[in-house]
Amino acid sequence: MASKLLKKIHSRAQLDRAWRAIRSNARDSESEDVRNEVKKFSQDESRHIGSLVQRLSRKKFKFEAAKGVPIPKQGSDGKKSKDKFRPIVLAPLESRIVQRSILESLTTHPAFSKYVNSPHSFGGLRRQKDQKLSAVPAAIEATLVAIQNGARYVASADISAFFTRISKSSVRAIVSEAVGDEEFMALFDEAIKVELANLASLHEKAKAFPIENIGVAQGNSLSPLLGNIILYEFDIAMNEGDCRCVRYIDDFIILAPTYQAASSRMRKAKKILSELGMALSPEKSSKTPVSIRDRFEFLGVELNNGLIRPNSKSRSRLFTQIDKALDTSIKAFRQFKGGYDLPKTQSLVDTLKRLDGVVQGWGKHYRFCNDRVLLRKFDDDIKAKIRAYLGTYTDIRNDLPGDKQQQLLGVEQLENLGGTPFEWPTIID
Repeated sequence: MASKLLKKIHSRAQLDRAWRAIRSNARDSESEDVRNEVKKFSQDESRHIGSLVQRLSRKKFKFEAAKGVPIPKQGSDGKKSKDKFRPIVLAPLESRIVQRSILESLTTHPAFSKYVNSPHSFGGLRRQKDQKLSAVPAAIEATLVAIQNGARYVASADISAFFTRISKSSVRAIVSEAVGDEEFMALFDEAIKVELANLASLHEKAKAFPIENIGVAQGNSLSPLLGNIILYEFDIAMNEGDCRCVRYIDDFIILAPTYQAASSRMRKAKKILSELGMALSPEKSSKTPVSIRDRFEFLGVELNNGLIRPNSKSRSRLFTQIDKALDTSIKAFRQFKGGYDLPKTQSLVDTLKRLDGVVQGWGKHYRFCNDRVLLRKFDDDIKAKIRAYLGTYTDIRNDLPGDKQQQLLGVEQLENLGGTPFEWPTIID
């Protein structure tokens, strides 16, 4: 008979919740393969979830080989790096659903409360019912509280290649001791194992993927929790005494009353991480502490002696997305004018809807920022871009015949919808 923990993972209700979370995340995925996979599953989701329940309960489920995807990192100039990349592991959809179900079982398990509800770690876990803020806003609020409580110097850091440096065996030992369920651990082991179907085609890049004992998959929903587990003692040690350390997965900031205290705490961080086989990224970590009265950044946010706003890289990313959406649509308009078909997704209505999604998503992410002047300027800049886009649309529309003008707008014409008209029967008197 399956253990109580496994029964929870196998349950229809929990697998349904896991599927909904995966489906929601897929809406924002840049991968067409991911979106298509989710779309196909959605067409008969009840049957697919039922099949998962049956195979899991009978111990017939198998985690199929994943795909290794090297995602180029973005340099300080905003361009994609040719050498540096993130080794993302994309597991098949069913595997991701089961991993998500395992995650929910662990995060609601009493033994994992200290890892899930740590006051020092803010990344990778969903907001609890009694929390007003979570993720980046909660981390920034904690930073401001530390300043309010006397911190006068800060030093920020990034753990280099964090997920690829986590020891699977070390994490497994902690999880096993907490749950005391070897039947569950057999499924857990399979869930965090990394087997790549495209290992040969990755060539030299294959070395960066966590296929051995060291490293967990970046892309596995369990990985942020495993990161919190392995750094639990680090968080406690870094928050002893008069210093505070706010961590968001592999990024952290030290807040201290003096320059010397901040420097000492950074040395302590390096020592603890070294013992875990980890190191700081030289490019993304502070060389020396800075005063809170100077400008400093944390999690894509610029804090500048009273002003809280998105940093320059985040601001640039917003307008890159806006320009891409508008420029792609204009290119499609011009091709349509030249005789090519117009994808519905590039019509005026769909493009503006997509643009609204970009603006809303970015704005909600930084809703805690207080630089209203900057936001008003951005609104003016966005209006100008939309105005120019509508001008180009009008010019092209005016050169098109009436039937094509409606297609450019994105409203379908009735006579183009097809169908098979009924024929009136022949009547012989």
